[in-house]
Amino acid sequence: MLFYDDVKKLFPETSGIHLPGFTFLVVSNSTSMGMEKGLYVPFGDEINLFESIDLGAIASLWPKNEEVPSFVPNHFPLFMVEDVYKAYIDLLEDYTQNYNQEKWEIMTKFIFNSESEQNQVTDVSSSESGNGKGGE
Repeated sequence: MLFYDDVKKLFPETSGIHLPGFTFLVVSNSTSMGMEKGLYVPFGDEINLFESIDLGAIASLWPKNEEVPSFVPNHFPLFMVEDVYKAYIDLLEDYTQNYNQEKWEIMTKFIFNSESEQNQVTDVSSSESGNGKGGE
């Protein structure tokens, strides 16, 4: 399970409220599915922070060099990063490493949607090579 505190350790520069103890059920750049208790990754073909919040995202990565949209609630946590895609990869690698050290009952799904890789879901528990690639 991915915790807010794990993400905060990797990306300490934040805005919004702090949510220690909160968990993320999904990490995704896609708004084509539910984001309940999700961490939104604004990267790829279609970036829609508003829709991700509407679908249940409780936090988001956000590029440091971009202005935060005015519709974002003051309490909504944003993890400010230099490069959103690199931050996503770093987060996935950190999560995979932590998963290999201790097995969790409930896993966080990492979903990356792009034109070349439609709805790729990385299931760390079934990824044998540990390279962050795999899916269902």
